[in-house]
Amino acid sequence: MNGMGRPEQIKLFKSLEPDLAILPELKEKNINALKPNDAVWITNNHENKSPKGLGLLSFNQTSLSPLSRDEDMEIYIPVSVHNPSYKFDLLGVWNFYWACKQGRFKGVRDENCLEWSAIRKYTSELKRACLFGGDWNFGPTFSQASFVEMCGMLDAAELKSLYHEKNQLEWHESNHMTYRSPTKSYHHLDHFFGSKLFVDNMVGYEIMGVDNATLSDHSPVVLSLR
Repeated sequence: MNGMGRPEQIKLFKSLEPDLAILPELKEKNINALKPNDAVWITNNHENKSPKGLGLLSFNQTSLSPLSRDEDMEIYIPVSVHNPSYKFDLLGVWNFYWACKQGRFKGVRDENCLEWSAIRKYTSELKRACLFGGDWNFGPTFSQASFVEMCGMLDAAELKSLYHEKNQLEWHESNHMTYRSPTKSYHHLDHFFGSKLFVDNMVGYEIMGVDNATLSDHSPVVLSLR
């Protein structure tokens, strides 16, 4: 996403008019240009003087309040989202699969690796209406077995894959791609998982064609609620 600093990127982003945005690969210095009400930003790249991180940004009448977070969990950010019409908990995700840079999860694989540990932790802590979303770096078209396992874990916590609910597909299926690699391979890596509030009130789940994404290798995913 080139840090979200290019005018073309900012123009496209503002045209979406979001109440809430989850932005992986965002540079902290570029947040002000997007003019959010609130922003929570975290990086795991502490060696770089101007690193990319994950930003959660709110707009319009929406605000964010950080929740308790495990610092070793790169990069999972829990916040409380407030709006005159709704209130819910959000877990913003930029998952590095098992490739953590530091902390107690560095190099850990299998059932105690980062993503499974984070899912167990936050599904037990975020009990009310909640939404998990972001770049998971795996999905139905990449590491499919792990993705199906994750869907099962989240489904057991009453969090549904909203893409699959909207498109009436099985977890291993996908009709869209959200990521284009430098070698022009395509994968579906970006996902929202939501509680009953989101399943019942979802009116749109739009994935822009990744080849039309502006200066980015990921496509915007737009979740619309009534």
